[in-house]
Amino acid sequence: MRRLFLAAVPIAILFGAAACGDGPDEDTEATTTGAQESPTTASNEQPSVPDTPIPQPTPIPDNLPVIQVAASGVLYAPLRSEFLALPKATITANGKTYEGVSLATLAEKAGAKPTAIATINGTRLDNLRLGAIRFTLAEIGESTVLVIDEAGRIALASSSVPADQWLKDITGIGLN
Repeated sequence: MRRLFLAAVPIAILFGAAACGDGPDEDTEATTTGAQESPTTASNEQPSVPDTPIPQPTPIPDNLPVIQVAASGVLYAPLRSEFLALPKATITANGKTYEGVSLATLAEKAGAKPTAIATINGTRLDNLRLGAIRFTLAEIGESTVLVIDEAGRIALASSSVPADQWLKDITGIGLN
């Protein structure tokens, strides 16, 4: 018993010294406060970059494709006149009627399989970021139209894709 007591005394002294520290607390607080105020030591802080609108793309010349649709290694890239000649579909979404070329029509022209997954790239409607949406062709093919404006730019409208995910200035569609 006496040996246990003698062994416990040095251990208690070590724990006591660790709990009390080896110097005044003011110096430790000053050092800690100074470190917290420094902007370079905040490891999780991210810079804040203001959103600025993406510039409006230039009109697409008549001799260049208005969109590229890729399916299983096949690229379908119609000119504006060819795109305008494609069959039109009409949908109603968010209380408005839209007429354009259905995604199903473009997929058929590109030779996509009915089980393909469509990835559509463009600019978000808020014009602040580039965006992409991804759905199966079966989900959105017939209910999604691509509408072309006078400058040859293409926007998406859909009764099956949520409106906050719609894109404009669409540049490409991948069907895999």
